[in-house]
Amino acid sequence: MGALPLWLLLLPFGVSFALAAWALPRQPERVPVHWNAAGQPDRWGSPAQALLVLPGSLLFGALVVLAAARAGSTSQPLLKAVVLGLGLMALGDVAAQAFGWNSFRVTMGTLGLLFLLVGPALGASGPSALNGPRLSRATLRRLGQAWTLLGALVMLASLLAPAAVWITATLLVGLPVLGLAVIVGARQEQDTAQ
Repeated sequence: MGALPLWLLLLPFGVSFALAAWALPRQPERVPVHWNAAGQPDRWGSPAQALLVLPGSLLFGALVVLAAARAGSTSQPLLKAVVLGLGLMALGDVAAQAFGWNSFRVTMGTLGLLFLLVGPALGASGPSALNGPRLSRATLRRLGQAWTLLGALVMLASLLAPAAVWITATLLVGLPVLGLAVIVGARQEQDTAQ
């Protein structure tokens, strides 16, 4: 991930906005722009809002992350994984809207993909101001494995769950379990060191 050039990290955003420009005139007057935990639309808006707001917000977030990377962070591969994952989320969101796919499932699936990209980068990173200077390499490795596992579970749920609520449940149960597992592992590591 560390060797990827900047243009390649930002390419998914460019493709997202090009696809949005193509899809914009082909959209109905009102489209869903937000979904509840069951995957049902609960807010409607214009095609421009549906095609541009989330990708624009994700691009802004990616640019903030790139600025942090340029500031000399020791977690460059981690930050690049985040930028690439955000770009792929933007692309997935726009493609779902443009082609009439299930936007909730696609968005949750690309969130799982983001976790899959971040997990290995986090696991391979050393302690830094970004990921916690007190975290040991073993804890970071465990955290990276947990993010990777959660990403795989969210992606699988997005593809296979019979109802969208199962995708939400996977994420809402998975995040606290992930946090708890890392905390317990770090405590055990501390106790062993003493």
